[in-house]
Amino acid sequence: MSQFAVVTTETSRDEIVKNLVEVTELPAAIVKRFVVKFNVRENDCWEWRAASNDPKYGGLPYGRFYFEGKFWVAHRWLYEQAVGVVPGNLVLDHFKVPSGDCIGARCVNPNHLEPVTNRENILRGSGRGAQNAKKTHCAKGHKYDRTDKRGFRICTKCAREYAKNYRAGAK
Repeated sequence: MSQFAVVTTETSRDEIVKNLVEVTELPAAIVKRFVVKFNVRENDCWEWRAASNDPKYGGLPYGRFYFEGKFWVAHRWLYEQAVGVVPGNLVLDHFKVPSGDCIGARCVNPNHLEPVTNRENILRGSGRGAQNAKKTHCAKGHKYDRTDKRGFRICTKCAREYAKNYRAGAK
């Protein structure tokens, strides 16, 4: 991925615009319209301060940017303009979030983004799917030692106990 010039809280908006115009080859007016919508934070995040998706409808508060007749997710728009199109089977991951170096959904800094599979993005997160994937033992403390035909991890001891109790109840 191309790295942008170091942008700090001391970097002027004009310097940011100049850098992004060089990288994206977009007209300065469009870049300026984008740049005024974020603030640079101490941790190098570019915090989106304009319109965003409403998280109460189940999503994350990703910034929105209107360009050429449609609303774009702001971080994806800038990434695609500056770095290139994200392949259809990949999503953009705010990969610095787990280390505490990025604010996540509201950050539009392309240097904080990485194209990954949806599965990798989920596993890097802190949601229920990521938490369960990190487990190595079942609720009774047995090590997961097999995978069933659906791909779920199981422990042999609990599976045998369940089958034994099921057969006993069927009689």
